[in-house]
Amino acid sequence: MDKALIAATLALALSGCATNMTARTGSLCSVGPFITDPGATQRLTRAEKEYQVTLNEAGEQICGWSPPGK
Repeated sequence: MDKALIAATLALALSGCATNMTARTGSLCSVGPFITDPGATQRLTRAEKEYQVTLNEAGEQICGWSPPGK
């Protein structure tokens, strides 16, 4: 799946948590950034890695997450 399509789909699905504070509970916003273990780079496919990056970037913009590692 194209990264732009994933990002657009995710942004549409999560747009509610940016506009409604009560929606943040029980949504992606309450989870926080996805941080994988050191061996994940060998186990995950490229598409899975891109999906996690897309989720983290959307979480930064929509939910106000800090980038992992900062």
